[in-house]
Amino acid sequence: MAALMNLTTILTGVNILLILSLCYVYLKNLKKAISSFTIGLLIFALLFLIQNIVSFYFFLTMMPYFVNAVELYVFIFSVLQTLAFIILNWITYK
Repeated sequence: MAALMNLTTILTGVNILLILSLCYVYLKNLKKAISSFTIGLLIFALLFLIQNIVSFYFFLTMMPYFVNAVELYVFIFSVLQTLAFIILNWITYK
């Protein structure tokens, strides 16, 4: 099951890159038009960025302590989150 946690760590790294891409667009939009909506989007993305950075750190440092029963659920959560960020990036850049 270590391979599953390695995939989870890779997906979390991909999520960080996707969120950074969103932050770039939201920050660029905020410079053009300051509004509560663009501020909200930026804060939303920054909170997800913090969550994924913390997850990435724990996956790298605490992987041996994960119980095998939890690994599948963490992986599924990471896959769903990656798909959501891909869709959000696609909509944002469209």
